[in-house]
Amino acid sequence: MTDIQLLDAMSSNRMLFTQFFLIGTIMPIGVIFAAYMFRNFSGLVRGAAMLSALIGVVMLAFFSGTVQGVFYTMLTSMSQLAAAGESQVATNVMAALGAEAGSTIAQPTWMMVASVVQILINLVLTIYLFMYAKWDKQS
Repeated sequence: MTDIQLLDAMSSNRMLFTQFFLIGTIMPIGVIFAAYMFRNFSGLVRGAAMLSALIGVVMLAFFSGTVQGVFYTMLTSMSQLAAAGESQVATNVMAALGAEAGSTIAQPTWMMVASVVQILINLVLTIYLFMYAKWDKQS
């Protein structure tokens, strides 16, 4: 793979990740709206809607995590191109990142921890909103 093809693939990957990130930030608003709209339905219907929302949260996390993982795999490929001396662009990117050419570029641990915490919060809040939230006005 040439450096131009790799940069093109990385650009496409970043666009996909951005779309998943935007969906991930908009999705909680949709979950809140759906839970509010379903508030007067039976527990069975609310439970089914909740299950659908939970599946959506898990799938979104899976897809965005996969896209993020592919990005770091591509950075590692770029690092190998730089180490082989096949790409001046790759060498410049590695220098800008402060990474040694030929090294494996891994996702930072804090990023993985933050993602897992966010997923857990979304799962718990989704269950709460659909099954336990009191939507009536408190006076």
